[in-house]
Amino acid sequence: MDKVLRYFLGSSSPQGYVSRPDQLGEPGGWRCWVVQGGAAASRSAVIARARRAMEGRDALVEELVCSGDPSTLDGAIFPGCRVSIADGDPPHAIQPRHPGAYEEMVSLWGCLDRRVLWDAREEIIRLEREGERLERDAGGYLYAAGALTGELASMGAAATDRGKLLAYARRLAAREFPRPAGKKGGEKVRLLSAVTPEGQLLLRDTVAAAAPRAIAIEDSWGAVANALLEALRDLALESGLEVVTCRCPLFPFTKLDHLLLPQLGLGFLTLNRGNARELTGLTQRAIHATRFCDGARLRQRKGRAAFLRRAAAGMLDQAAEVLGQQREVRRQLDRLLLSATDQDAVEAVASRVAKEMAAG
Repeated sequence: MDKVLRYFLGSSSPQGYVSRPDQLGEPGGWRCWVVQGGAAASRSAVIARARRAMEGRDALVEELVCSGDPSTLDGAIFPGCRVSIADGDPPHAIQPRHPGAYEEMVSLWGCLDRRVLWDAREEIIRLEREGERLERDAGGYLYAAGALTGELASMGAAATDRGKLLAYARRLAAREFPRPAGKKGGEKVRLLSAVTPEGQLLLRDTVAAAAPRAIAIEDSWGAVANALLEALRDLALESGLEVVTCRCPLFPFTKLDHLLLPQLGLGFLTLNRGNARELTGLTQRAIHATRFCDGARLRQRKGRAAFLRRAAAGMLDQAAEVLGQQREVRRQLDRLLLSATDQDAVEAVASRVAKEMAAG
């Protein structure tokens, strides 16, 4: 049976929706099928058909969960076969860089009855605009949450003894990682968590499968964990290990949330008040951030820190509520598109794509 790891293809963030199509492979040796057009349910059907066709052909499968509706998939990656498939419609909006040489573009627009769409044009346009408005509103709440947690992290960073932290990282790496052999390891960037209509969601099963031995970095301030993970990432790469760098959905370009080392079955996970329940039972021990900090300095800012945490949590709750409204709008739009869809035509496209992917 395939070993399945699940990540998100993208997430809502303070910068808007951030997608990571770079997960899907590299031009030159990979092929990536990008499904565009039609209803989201139709694109999901094509992806699901391809996923079934590839069953048993790769020892490892990475399923890409939709952050807008975590019950569905945005795509799948088959690293051993060097093929992948993904939903390329907004919010991902995957634009081909090397069509035919890397991306295989799959269009479902030909499966739609244009007369039905024209008759429903006013409602379709209204729903699309409403969905865009809700995405902007969610982004506003996430921007506020990012600003609040950023201030909290700055307070934690000011109290951190970076030299002490880096010395600890080197000692930990000496115990856990192999000796550097002169060959640098490789890195994958993934989203293990995302902001969803259910709140900030972490994919627990992936941690259990990729890192059965997990160490928590308990950090309620948000600065030490990132610095320690950055140091451990660099040391792991120097040791020749393959690392999976999991970025924070609120700071998708600058902050690490988790680090997975599948070759060692080891993971380092940021633990805070927001995800403590999700991480229950996944970690064997904890590294406490306060060991690297000036306790007196942190205590001076305790009141402000408590306010920032509460306010940020409130903003995340508001964002999740708005994203839930957006999900319902998208479902209404999808029902309209499905009413104009030729299901036999979608099935024919799905069958063709599945055969092409299985053939390599």
